[in-house]
Amino acid sequence: MARVIIVGAGIAGLSAAIHASSYGHHVVLLEKSSRIGGRGTSQNIDGFSLHYGPHLLDKKGPFYQLCHKLSRTKISLKPLRLDKIEAAGYGLVRPTGNIKQAAENLRALRRQDESNPYFQAVNFLNNWGGNYNQNRDKSLRKGKLCVSNEGWIGLVGRLGAALDEIGVLIETNCDVTAINKNKICLTDGREVECDAVILACGVNTAKQLLENVDEDLSRQEFVNLSKITASFIEAGITSKPMAGKHAIVDSDSKMAVFDNIAIQPRLGASGSHISAIAVGGLYGADKVYQSAKQRSAKLVDFLDKYISGWQDNIVT
Repeated sequence: MARVIIVGAGIAGLSAAIHASSYGHHVVLLEKSSRIGGRGTSQNIDGFSLHYGPHLLDKKGPFYQLCHKLSRTKISLKPLRLDKIEAAGYGLVRPTGNIKQAAENLRALRRQDESNPYFQAVNFLNNWGGNYNQNRDKSLRKGKLCVSNEGWIGLVGRLGAALDEIGVLIETNCDVTAINKNKICLTDGREVECDAVILACGVNTAKQLLENVDEDLSRQEFVNLSKITASFIEAGITSKPMAGKHAIVDSDSKMAVFDNIAIQPRLGASGSHISAIAVGGLYGADKVYQSAKQRSAKLVDFLDKYISGWQDNIVT
């Protein structure tokens, strides 16, 4: 049995703790903040479960499979549907009543035709501007990319409950400053001995900690990383400006808006839960914004264009 320290209690850290414990190791989780879950969380405000931007759960992915195994209570999922996704300026990806157009669009998706606006829209939903993700692409086309009824705080709660049940210690408000041979050093002066360390604390912190252990390895692991940032807007509103659509996607501007209640009716009996995102544009060759604030303003303009009147009906 090895003594395993996991730095970071976000979804990656919690999942790693469960896997390490299942192999019989003694696991301790150290989290810098006062709560677990990282950005994979949500807040229930005025009846709306607001997140850090849109999150789509892959029913075929490892995170759902893990949550499904851990709890007897079934997770209620509803899929993002192609007949309710609009490529901005072009129409629905799978238009009802137009079999010819629907078939042409489906062929474009299968061919991964990068010049096709419908493929561009779907591809953006699958990777948020990153590399092509074959698994999530297939899941979306097969109706397996979903929204949960309990929000991310509920899914994180399942992981936390499982770790509590098997006796994994989770220490919050623990800021790791260094890895010194077989010890983890904390800002409060404590040192924790271990046999293995898993860094699940984000790129910047992981790089900083690894540099003190092996500078060459740190350089090798992090040299090719590219940074993708995003701005998001979450709002609960009394109206339904998307008229039942699940998503509207403008792949050219790398923006999208979802109505989570239209996708998952269990999230609310009325109104809309608007979740919008604008990706990239701050760095490198594709720089189009001078600041994140400007990108957020453009996202508001996008919403005003495609779901006009939304700001007049905001609840939270």
